[in-house]
Amino acid sequence: MPTVRTTMQPHLELDVSDTEYTDLKRQGLLVEEPESAAAPAAAPAKSPAAAKSKE
Repeated sequence: MPTVRTTMQPHLELDVSDTEYTDLKRQGLLVEEPESAAAPAAAPAKSPAAAKSKE
């Protein structure tokens, strides 16, 4: 069962059947989660300026 957020109540996560998911998606009622929220963010790369300031 997919867990979704709808545009009607985006603060609530709902468990829906595959049929309900397909119907909600077809109607454009699902809140699309950005990919960055689905995967953990990578650590930022150290910039040369930050390395020089520590010396």
